[in-house]
Amino acid sequence: MSSYRGAYSQGGLTARPGSFGVGGATSTSAGDVQLQMPPDFDVDDEVDKLHGKVSMLKQMTGAIREETSIRGKLIDQLEETMANAGAMMKETKKKLDKAFKQSKSWHMTYLVCFCLAIFLGWYMLYKIGRFVRFFTG
Repeated sequence: MSSYRGAYSQGGLTARPGSFGVGGATSTSAGDVQLQMPPDFDVDDEVDKLHGKVSMLKQMTGAIREETSIRGKLIDQLEETMANAGAMMKETKKKLDKAFKQSKSWHMTYLVCFCLAIFLGWYMLYKIGRFVRFFTG
């Protein structure tokens, strides 16, 4: 298998003589790319840092997924509650319309007058009974 001696297209590393790429990369006259790393650069340490960041992103993704699931359930419950409330409002409106139609036909007025007449009748009988006992007794 041969080594890569070409250049990246569209702004990547290049193998042209005297050009500089990302991270202090230089190219030689033969087309090989050489990277110049700082003396205190530790690849294993950088890989561990990246692994830690990937683990943190994975945890954050799981937390976001869980939060999204919870919020989705809450929204579903809210939609169900609103649908139930709408149905109850329709039922209540029907009952109010029915009561309003009945009130136009004087049913409630007759009922109130009847109850008032019965109450006054009992009251008058009570007073007449006390009046009769007063004189007879």
